[in-house]
Amino acid sequence: MIKRSSTVLLALTAFSLFAEPVADFLISSDSIKLDTSTIDDLAELRQIEIEKNAMKRKPYTVKEPVHKDIGLTGLDDRRTQKFLDYYLTAEGRKRLADILIESAEYRVYVREQLKKKKMPMFLQYLPIVESEYRPNAVSVSGATGMWQFMENSMEPFLRKNEWYDERLDPWIETEAALSKLNDNYKMLGNWELALAAYNMGAGAVKRVKKQSKADFWMLADLELLSEQSILYVPKLIAITEAVENAEYYGAIDLGVADKWIELMTPEKFGKLKITGSIKLETIAEKSGIDLNLLKKLNPALIKGCTPPNETWILKVPSGKAKEIAESIR
Repeated sequence: MIKRSSTVLLALTAFSLFAEPVADFLISSDSIKLDTSTIDDLAELRQIEIEKNAMKRKPYTVKEPVHKDIGLTGLDDRRTQKFLDYYLTAEGRKRLADILIESAEYRVYVREQLKKKKMPMFLQYLPIVESEYRPNAVSVSGATGMWQFMENSMEPFLRKNEWYDERLDPWIETEAALSKLNDNYKMLGNWELALAAYNMGAGAVKRVKKQSKADFWMLADLELLSEQSILYVPKLIAITEAVENAEYYGAIDLGVADKWIELMTPEKFGKLKITGSIKLETIAEKSGIDLNLLKKLNPALIKGCTPPNETWILKVPSGKAKEIAESIR
């Protein structure tokens, strides 16, 4: 218990409850006599003040990362886990982070289209599985472009002849791929089978499903799907999981790489109808538009010119269509 002595009151007045001095003045040490009990009283007062302040402070808590649902089943499947284990290694994270950064230019467009069509956002990672987002990729089997269309699967989505190959245009091919995936989903009823059908062929998956009535994972376990398709879906799930839940797994580098897309805006361009053949080089010379930009916007034109005997929709820099049209008349 604190003793209410006059000595203590003098001490409190002089030191103002441990705050800064209320004024600059000196008190002769001879005029103040402190006994041992006074020192104990001051110590007790200070302890009370410390405890009172501690009670006012709110405890600081660190929130644990929340695991997000990616919208696909099969995360616990052994095949998915094998891919996920790799993408969470130092080597796998670096490889995936590099792809995320390099693909941001096109992935931002894919994301925009997915939002417009109200399709699931995990589809933005499918071109990573297909081509690592390389618009000019060609597989050993001849699948071409960012979304890897085979020639026999192009119709009715894409066109190809000696003058152009629309699979090489990431904007045109994205539209085609999303249309095809949406058709697969409507036909098969879930995204796991729709994705398998994108890889294996909708007709083949439909026939297998009709025979067994099973979901993708049962068909995979029964080996009723192609070996490539059985691994195709788990790989997409693992990539989606690693990126979307990067914080949950402590893969900060993947989270940072994914944020790179926020620095990008979808490519904006105008469209110009051109009937007959004209070289991109000629358009560049007459209009003053950079030739490399014209080639980048129109990569489907494999001969560097619009096709003869038909009308071609040429992509040009935004706001320049009218100016270019007048320059090439």
